[in-house]
Amino acid sequence: MTCLSFVACSQLLAEWKVLPPTNERTGLPASLPGDAKVIQPGDPWPQDNQFRWLIGAFKIPEAIEGAGDTLTRGRAVGMRINCGDGGEVYVDGKLQARYDNDHPALVLVAEKAAPGAPVRIAVQVYGRVQGGDKFDEAAWTIVEPARATQPVRLTIDTGRPGDAVPSGIIGLSQGAGLADYEDATAAKLKAGGFKWFRMDNVFTNVLKKPSEPPAPAQGNDFSYDWSDFDRRLDFIVKKMEAEPIFAVSYMPIVLDAVKNDDRHSAPRDYGVWEDLCHRAARRALERGTRVPYWEVWNEPNTGWIVPGPQDTGTPEMRKLYETALGKTGVGEDIIRRFEAYAKLYRATARGVQRADPTAAVGGPALASGPFEQSEYGFCANGRGFARGLMAWCRQEKLPLDFVSWHEYFHPADIIANQADAMRAYLDDYPEFKKTVRHFMLTEWNEAWWPNRPQDHEVGAAYCADCVVRAFIPKKIDRPCFFYVKQNDEGFRGDWSMLMPNNVPKPAYHMARMFNGLAGRWLTVKGGDDDVCGVAAWDERAGRLAAVLVNFRYRYSLRRHVRVEIGHLPKVLAGGEYAVWTVDAARSNVWNDRQRAELERTDAGPVTGGTFAFDCTLGPNSVTLLELKKR
Repeated sequence: MTCLSFVACSQLLAEWKVLPPTNERTGLPASLPGDAKVIQPGDPWPQDNQFRWLIGAFKIPEAIEGAGDTLTRGRAVGMRINCGDGGEVYVDGKLQARYDNDHPALVLVAEKAAPGAPVRIAVQVYGRVQGGDKFDEAAWTIVEPARATQPVRLTIDTGRPGDAVPSGIIGLSQGAGLADYEDATAAKLKAGGFKWFRMDNVFTNVLKKPSEPPAPAQGNDFSYDWSDFDRRLDFIVKKMEAEPIFAVSYMPIVLDAVKNDDRHSAPRDYGVWEDLCHRAARRALERGTRVPYWEVWNEPNTGWIVPGPQDTGTPEMRKLYETALGKTGVGEDIIRRFEAYAKLYRATARGVQRADPTAAVGGPALASGPFEQSEYGFCANGRGFARGLMAWCRQEKLPLDFVSWHEYFHPADIIANQADAMRAYLDDYPEFKKTVRHFMLTEWNEAWWPNRPQDHEVGAAYCADCVVRAFIPKKIDRPCFFYVKQNDEGFRGDWSMLMPNNVPKPAYHMARMFNGLAGRWLTVKGGDDDVCGVAAWDERAGRLAAVLVNFRYRYSLRRHVRVEIGHLPKVLAGGEYAVWTVDAARSNVWNDRQRAELERTDAGPVTGGTFAFDCTLGPNSVTLLELKKR
């Protein structure tokens, strides 16, 4: 990520006022009430679930303090805003941007400033979900002309179509089961183009004590209840017509090696676990709901697998792990945890492939990327578990058909680095470089905690930026959005992309835009740190489509964009174009519950052999531009 391009800025010292709280969001106040209170940047902000308006009336200054006074006359002047948990910023009565405390706002006050001109800034600060305990920032800034006024050019080259667009760009991920398994939910997800669905907790309720119904199965002392397992498969395979990726977690309590209410225990008998995996794969196959991908466990590198008494951390396991890691002196707890995971992986692979020899098995489903904490502070044992799994599979002659990890919140360049690291590790294990067919990001969203952007356009734009800048160029071909649907109507920063009655959040529309791409990739040139895009030409359908993204991790700004196509496929002559937009005001249930579905925002004829389209992309927005034959 490049540095932000501000020439100078200063903390705003003029007076702000905060209005009394309300339980819900309210409309923009026409005037200040008498009980409004003075507040300044740096002051504490209430840590409650109520909403407050923060309002200031200012005049554009003649100069902005900084590295030498910078005169404002005739220049683009903006204001950086960050307060509380997040909110939305209005300039002279018009909504310009939403933000949260991790993605602060930049609003453009004037493209050509006139010192002394009045401006009214109003910020509706949202009730607390995640954090933000003060009025962090309200600062004038000079905005670089390239961002403020000059158009970003994106050129789509149709001359040399590239690789085939995969069938589906974004899939789904879910833990602990869906909110419902109704036909309408499946239809909504099918319409969104989701072609794979990763689920964990798939064995949690399968294994029972002998005294529990149904009757014990032959061969061991346990009974089996497949009702939840079957329901999940039927929903994915039969209703959605998608491919399941089943993460074999967590441990049925009756098989715990150690008491663990979180179900993170290793099995007390790896033979029973292998038999459980065998039965599950065979059952899925025989029911016509085959599971093609089996992911072993969930985030074992951070402690989500607890070793049992038989996982002692043997000298042989220590040698394997430390050799793979390239470092000695690893703590006993990590070695024992890896041993439990390695044994679990072996039992899973053997059990699954005895029933279905062509099923793919992989992992290690890392929490965050394949790095150690010394490499990235937010990672833990990722390098050791990733390379250790490769070394273990080599030693035990086990399959490694895909690699997987999870990531939330971090920018696209970090995710790209994670994919590069996985590929570099595979260079040292050439046998698996040939067998690893997929790079799976089996959990991914804007944050791993409840966070406001997941209710509105900021989260959707973050995800879209990841797709364009990391997933597609780095061939992360099974990203799985976490998760599907919430049970209630509340806006609380829930991870879901659907609300009750299958009302979509902006993230659903974002995924549908990408999943609708087909045919072959086209080269897109241009863009900058704000704006990026991808395009595809579907010759059979006569459709050229581009997804345009405007997102910057901090201080995103509306941008003028010009899309140019120098040579249109002949079949598009006389056709039409259409534009579909997700931004602060459109296709956004948070902004307007009655306008939650995807909105067409522009349309027109396609004339001649070239095409040019000018638009303004709002901050944190995702836009679909499509040209179709008549």
